[in-house]
Amino acid sequence: MKALFFNKPGIENLIFGDYELPDMREDEVLVETKCIGVNPIDYYTVTGIHGENGPAMKINPYPHIAGSEISGIVKNKGERVNNTIKEGDRVIIYNRVFDGFCKYCINNHQTLCENGGMIGISRNGGFAEYIIVPQQNIIKISDELDWELASGLPIAGLTAFNAIQESGLKSKDNLVIFGGSGNTGLFCTQFGKIIDAITISLSTKPWIKEYGADYVLPIDENLKEKISEITDGAMADVVINSLGEKTWAKGMEIAGKLGKVITFGVLTGGNLFTDGRLLYNKQITIKGTTGGSVESLLNLIEMAKGQNISTRIWKRYSLEDSRIAIEKVFDKNKEGRIIIENY
Repeated sequence: MKALFFNKPGIENLIFGDYELPDMREDEVLVETKCIGVNPIDYYTVTGIHGENGPAMKINPYPHIAGSEISGIVKNKGERVNNTIKEGDRVIIYNRVFDGFCKYCINNHQTLCENGGMIGISRNGGFAEYIIVPQQNIIKISDELDWELASGLPIAGLTAFNAIQESGLKSKDNLVIFGGSGNTGLFCTQFGKIIDAITISLSTKPWIKEYGADYVLPIDENLKEKISEITDGAMADVVINSLGEKTWAKGMEIAGKLGKVITFGVLTGGNLFTDGRLLYNKQITIKGTTGGSVESLLNLIEMAKGQNISTRIWKRYSLEDSRIAIEKVFDKNKEGRIIIENY
């Protein structure tokens, strides 16, 4: 098959060419890819470093194929795969590898599996014509979901969905979203509006209002005053901050009394300095979240069918040009998602 792969970390080491598809096990499924979303985690995988000045990534196998946001069609399956999965099914792939029996899995936290990993990192991913995954990672979708939206649900969509759920966001709460124009930011905005929260998206992109943001503000020296004015001094009930180090202090500053600060990313670094006086004087709760459960992904799919949820596409590339797509993940002119089409 054709694939984008690398033998050692580094964008410069990416090769597009023939890659031998491994033998499929009895409990695995062969999927022909249709749409692959390009996520920051793919860039980190290829470069081998997780985030700005972060730790080395543990990649397996080599040569390696990255790519974790995948939608496609079932082409074949092993003999032990259950009968609910059939050739021709439209599917997305739950991106977490999990054993199903550790203490986290049995409590519906597959994303924290003791023996787990991530498709695209601990096993080959989706920047290829085909991908082989365990049957438990196959999630069927209906014809109502287009390939583009579907591919964005397992990572960006589920990460945002889980973060909003864990925050306890309620109707009329003040929700502030850092990185509002990013993939997870747009999903957070839309989920916030479904709950009927007052959504304040932090970005310089005015088009975010098209996705339900009540206010769009730049991150500048006047941010605290602007949030105070919008909320009549109450400040944020929930702050979603996936940007990390460089915006962390501002996120803590704009959180209100009994506010919650939720984080699931370190795009600008992982050293999150917190002023303890803000933390205890306002009784702020800080919570880290990551991914989400299989059950949550199924619930998200149902929501996506019944609600007006969408993604914004900035650039489209062929599988052959997927190296260019990865190089543009952090492009300052980025206006939405980057996707690989294999239609």
